[in-house]
Amino acid sequence: EVAITFNETPTNFNLSAAGEKDLVLFQPLEFPGKRGARIEVAAHDRAVTALALERFKTIIASRVKKAYYQVLLAGEFAQNLDFNVTLVHDFLKTVTERYQAGTSTYLDVIRAKVELARLRNELVEAQRDNVSKIGELNLLLGRDGETPVTLTDSLIYQPFALSQDSAIAMFSAQSVFLKIIERESLRSQSLLKLARKSYLPDFGLGLAWQNRPGQTSSSGSSRYFGFELGVSIPLYFWQAPRGEVQEARALVDLGALRIAAARRRVRQNLMSAYRLVEVANQQVQSFETALLRDAEDELRAGISAYQNNQVDALNLFDIYRTYRATKIEYVRALYNYAAARAELEASAEVPE
Repeated sequence: EVAITFNETPTNFNLSAAGEKDLVLFQPLEFPGKRGARIEVAAHDRAVTALALERFKTIIASRVKKAYYQVLLAGEFAQNLDFNVTLVHDFLKTVTERYQAGTSTYLDVIRAKVELARLRNELVEAQRDNVSKIGELNLLLGRDGETPVTLTDSLIYQPFALSQDSAIAMFSAQSVFLKIIERESLRSQSLLKLARKSYLPDFGLGLAWQNRPGQTSSSGSSRYFGFELGVSIPLYFWQAPRGEVQEARALVDLGALRIAAARRRVRQNLMSAYRLVEVANQQVQSFETALLRDAEDELRAGISAYQNNQVDALNLFDIYRTYRATKIEYVRALYNYAAARAELEASAEVPE
């Protein structure tokens, strides 16, 4: 603190004619430990802010993964429809040749053309949805929606080997949310330490350059140095500091309760997310072990039966639709499984 003082100043406020002039430098000094305690509180605040950033990154990463899987899903839908367009187009050629040979009816040709037109319409819609999902992914990444995106992998099944207890233990240990709550509890303890130091006095040291004219010299001016030592003692220390300590102690107790509650919430979130992964995993396995193979066998058998005049075109179209629906639902099951795993990875970051 710097102060300039003028005493015995004339009524015209001519400071140069003041009788006494002082230039004072004063430095307040806290009781040892107070500043360190405040630095400790600030260090906890800084750590909490850094952890909050990491938590936000984890949540954003989960959202990006799910958006990425949605793009893959839309792309798989489009590819599946394109494959079915090819199948029906080939069937249209076959049924046209059979009609020309007199072994099929013109109604079968019409049905094949209508089915092909319907699939092409669905393909256009799937491609449009794919472009829309790419735009959403770009926006989530902070890029222009029209930015080209090249996906380097696909929706594949990767078995989830962790048990429920292992998954809960692993993701709980990685939970930034829990680390934030624990760090805030440590901050409350530092605040309690700081509050207890409010009972202690502070000090101050001052140095002054003084101009006292005519006091020791008849020539008119003398200069001196002044020294000041001060102690600030808290008044009514049995009330204000005691209240600060009680408030800080209550925050410490609250921190312990928040840690226990946060651990329960994280565990519950992880258990719910793990159950979704299990359900999605079972659904994928049901396709992998039976449904896909059965649908492919049925399609091959149906094509062979139609070629041998054992089924008509209408029944074959039903087989085609069943096969296409099976492939689409399989891809959707893969997406649900991948999205559930992404959700499990971020489920320990409980929303505030």
